[in-house]
Amino acid sequence: MMECVHFDECIAYIEDYMIKHGPFDGLLGFSQGGMLASVVPPMQREGAAFTSVPKIKFVIIISGFELRELKSGPPKLLANVYSVPIDCPSLHLIGDKDFLKERAFMLQRSFVNPLHIHHSMGHTVPKLDKKGSETMLKFIEKIKEMFPQELETGLGLKSAL
Repeated sequence: MMECVHFDECIAYIEDYMIKHGPFDGLLGFSQGGMLASVVPPMQREGAAFTSVPKIKFVIIISGFELRELKSGPPKLLANVYSVPIDCPSLHLIGDKDFLKERAFMLQRSFVNPLHIHHSMGHTVPKLDKKGSETMLKFIEKIKEMFPQELETGLGLKSAL
């Protein structure tokens, strides 16, 4: 079982960073950063956190995992995060040899219509093959189509985490 410590402080730090350096259209995170990126949209939905920043439009999660089944129980901020599917465009990169692969698949299933790239490596940021690159480009094009006005105004896609 996993343990989660200082979660509330971490969320407060990220929200403060987003206030000072944003706005951010999307988030990209690896491992624990992927888990954190994945909970921002539902926390915004629930009003639990990130209420002082614009809604996140997409997430890219590399070897991220769902934060459930914790030794000390879930942090209060996560109370309703997984209660309904997460309706935010998402791309999940999951390695066949990743020690967190099952948790990564659990996280992927928490999203509405997730796109995914499976690779043969482990818990790493992979070099994409042709198929993976095509999936990544498909996802970026989908985001551009969903939010054309933001791109027309020159804001562009900006991501962090």
